Amino acid sequence: MKKLREFNKFDCEAFFKDKDVRVMAHEPWFGYDNGERTEQLGTKYKCVVATDRTEYKGKDVSPDLNAGEQIDVKVSQQPKKYKKFSKITFVNPTASVYGTFQSELSVQADDVDIQP
Repeated sequence: MKKLREFNKFDCEAFFKDKDVRVMAHEPWFGYDNGERTEQLGTKYKCVVATDRTEYKGKDVSPDLNAGEQIDVKVSQQPKKYKKFSKITFVNPTASVYGTFQSELSVQADDVDIQP
């Protein structure tokens, strides 16, 4: 079957609720058409999950399961000033799971809030 991913909805609010996410760096976010870079769409923030206090289902789940995992979030805004490893939260995030093992997360947000 095709186009099944269109029916998957990722619950960003529940996923990020008990995670401490920190910003590490940023870079321009560009659009692409047929492999060619087009205009700049905004900013891509490179982040890391510092701690994960989410309670996952199952008996064999280690604590802090996703701590250390990287998350990139794309926003259609200019970059904000911040200190590396500042706490970051995503404003109105949306995400989709992808990849061969469904272990990759693509995140976009309206904006980010970075605490000093």
